[in-house]
Amino acid sequence: MRELGDARKTVQRRAIDELVAIAASGNSVVTEKLRDSIASADRRVRWAGAYALGQIGAGAFAMDCAEALREAMSDDDGDIRWAATDLMVRLGRENLAPISARLLKLAADPDSGRNARKMALYCIRDLDITGPEILAVVERAAHDSDVHVRLAALAVLSGMRDGPEAAARIMLECLKSDPDAGVRRAAASALGNIQSATADATAALASAAADRSDQSLAKAARGALDRLEKDRLEKARLEKR
Repeated sequence: MRELGDARKTVQRRAIDELVAIAASGNSVVTEKLRDSIASADRRVRWAGAYALGQIGAGAFAMDCAEALREAMSDDDGDIRWAATDLMVRLGRENLAPISARLLKLAADPDSGRNARKMALYCIRDLDITGPEILAVVERAAHDSDVHVRLAALAVLSGMRDGPEAAARIMLECLKSDPDAGVRRAAASALGNIQSATADATAALASAAADRSDQSLAKAARGALDRLEKDRLEKARLEKR
């Protein structure tokens, strides 16, 4: 258990694997000690305990891991952030209402840290969370000072089923005015995924497709227009049946 907090990732991971193997053999004492570890004063121990419980799975991985996962989603280490995000999504599939509430609060809180806001948005996307409060949270994120948070917001908007017109409006604003070229390209690509493009969106994509100053943006816009046209033709074909 002492090695759960080791600063060396290889040592920490070996300790986790050994403890998971012991717990899988039916040793409930190890599982209970891991559950105690998620309340440790050591941040690395809290994360390792939650991760180990996630590997043990059913009966061990539960809502009491949520706070340790939330904390790990803000970690400077990308491997830890993404592993925590994957586990949060798993937890959300079994506890959608309480996890959704946590994620919305995290994504909307300017004091939560850019990493936490970004990863919360990816969780929201992967869990396909819906509701009237989602759009407001995502719109705010689309204007975040951090470019990676804005990209995560576009990832949510791209797959949003509720409020497609409002989602398209936000994506269009990003395409037209975001200061980052990568965000503008992502917005162009995301607009190609909406079910019913507005005339403004189509016109903006056509303009971007003709932009010779940014070939990557032009390519993304052409791809979006192609997808929209295929969707339009498919819809027309189905209506003729």
